[in-house]
Amino acid sequence: MSPYNYERFDAYVESGLDELEFGRFPNMLHAGEQAPDGELTLLGGARARLSRLWQRRGVMLEIGSFT
Repeated sequence: MSPYNYERFDAYVESGLDELEFGRFPNMLHAGEQAPDGELTLLGGARARLSRLWQRRGVMLEIGSFT
């Protein structure tokens, strides 16, 4: 297995093609944008608000494919 090609990915982002491609989905949340607050179910089953978790430490949401 080879490592992810960051140079190629960075060139794609710097070219602006990512904005053109993802601009077709104006009502979607995109990478780097603030997620709306909401209630989440944690892995252990407990419920928590995203804003409360964010106050304590950084939060990453995985929605769909994570590569």
